[in-house]
Amino acid sequence: MRDPVFDYGTMLFYYTKRALADQNDAPRAMAGIIRRFTEVMKCRFLEGLPTALFDWFIVFSAFGNALHRRSSFPSYSWTGWRGSIDFAPHSDLMADSSDGNGWFRKRTWIIWYKRSPSGVTNLVWDPGANDSFSSQDMTCLGYRNRSIFSDGRPISKQLNTRRTRPTEEVSFSRTVPAYPVLQFWTLSVFYNIADIDVFEATGYLTDLNNAKCGFASLDGFEETTFFESSGPFEVILLSELSSHRYSNKLNSPFNSSHPEVVGQWPYYNVLLLEWQAGIAERRGFGIIFQRAIEYSLAPGPVWKEIFLA
Repeated sequence: MRDPVFDYGTMLFYYTKRALADQNDAPRAMAGIIRRFTEVMKCRFLEGLPTALFDWFIVFSAFGNALHRRSSFPSYSWTGWRGSIDFAPHSDLMADSSDGNGWFRKRTWIIWYKRSPSGVTNLVWDPGANDSFSSQDMTCLGYRNRSIFSDGRPISKQLNTRRTRPTEEVSFSRTVPAYPVLQFWTLSVFYNIADIDVFEATGYLTDLNNAKCGFASLDGFEETTFFESSGPFEVILLSELSSHRYSNKLNSPFNSSHPEVVGQWPYYNVLLLEWQAGIAERRGFGIIFQRAIEYSLAPGPVWKEIFLA
C-alpha cells in the first residue's frame, strides 16, 4: 500500500488472468480490496476505477490474449472485459514531479463527468465532495489542478478546445445502460486500420499518407463485425505517454521536417470507439504519434463531446 497505483494495477493484472464461473462476480470479488484502496488513495471508486486516478486506470490494454466483452458492465472499465489487462509504464508518473502528480497536471486534460441512468451529471472526481480529505491539500496522489488541452500541445489555431462542461439536456434513441455513462470532451480523429493480426487481435493505425502512425489492440475482435468495415475508424485522445510496450511496433512515419517527438512525450493514449444511437463503447486501446494528428483522415481533428458506456 506504499505505492497504491502500482499495487492496485498489479492486483488487477493478476486478478484479470483468472477465469470466473459467474461473470457478474468480477467486481464483487474485488470489493474488499477496493475498500482498502479507497482509504489509501483518499478517493471513491467508480466501476472499479479510483476517481482521483481515473486518467491512469482508464488506460489499460489486453495482455497476452484478446479481451472479450462483459456487456453488463461498462466498456471503459476493466470490469467490462474478460481477459488479462495491463497498464501504462509506471515510470511515467514520476517523470514530471517527485510526488507523482506531474503526469496528471501536465499530461492529462479531460474533465470527467458521469451521467446517471436518470440523466443527472456529476464530476467523476471532486475533491470537495470527499468528506475524508481536505480539498485544500493537493499533495495526495492524483490530486491536482487540471490543464487545458491547448497548453503546450501543437494543434490548429482554428480548433477551440476550451469547452469541457457537459451538455445537460440529451436524449438517446436507445436504452440507457444501468451503470453511469462517462460524459466528457476531448479530441476525436480518424484513421484506417491495416495489417490486422487475427490471432493477436492487433492492428496498425494508418494516416492519410497510409503511414503507420499508431498501434492498437482490438477489443472484442471475434464478437463484432465492427472491424470488418473498410473504415475509417474513430479514435479519441486520452493522455500523453513517453513509452509503451507497443512503442517497439512503430517506426517514425515522419520526415525531419515533421518530427514525431514532442519533448519526451511522443505519444498519445487513444481509444477506438463504436457508436450506437448516440452512445459509444470502447473497441480497442492504442497509441499514436502526437504528430499524427496533423495527418488524420477527414474530417480532421474535432473537439467533441463523448458519451462512453
